[in-house]
Amino acid sequence: MMNQFNTISVLPRMATFLCGMIVLLISLAANGPAHAKESLDPYVKGLQLQGQGRMTFWGFDVYDARLYVGDQRGQTGFALDLNYLRSLKGSDITKRTIDEMQRLGVSEANRNTWGKKLDGIFPDVVSGSSLTAIHVPGRGTVFLHNGKSVGEIAGDDFARAFFSIWLDPKTAAPKLRTALIGQACAPLIIAPTCEPSR
Repeated sequence: MMNQFNTISVLPRMATFLCGMIVLLISLAANGPAHAKESLDPYVKGLQLQGQGRMTFWGFDVYDARLYVGDQRGQTGFALDLNYLRSLKGSDITKRTIDEMQRLGVSEANRNTWGKKLDGIFPDVVSGSSLTAIHVPGRGTVFLHNGKSVGEIAGDDFARAFFSIWLDPKTAAPKLRTALIGQACAPLIIAPTCEPSR
């Protein structure tokens, strides 16, 4: 009789706990991308999610990526939001960025100039951190860390070189490019002719 009483009294508390956990998980799932999108509004209005995917390197999950565009070809602006799944030093992020630019044919002079600027922009990240790059037409590329501005680099040449790492047909991560672009096209600044991902 005592055991039955204890079980009955525990059930409402368990139900309340489970409901609370479900609400929390739904809230976290809903607020992840929305929070990132809200931080983009001051830079480019009307951004919509085009695609998302996960970057893995040698079997390790590195980050989840989302591509937002203001219009079909990104002419009014676009953003790449990276949500990290592991800790990385800012200097390592810069090195990887410059290495990928070199692989895509960016000149040594530009790599040296931009590498120094990126060293002053990219912070160390931990699991759960986000880095977001926003192409603002007529201004350049603005970088956010966890939704707060950490620097920017002017000019379309940098934007083209930087975003090509993920969106150019010659990217080192074609599966991620496909996930980001879907059946649409890369932004016009990256691909003047429409080359849907295959």
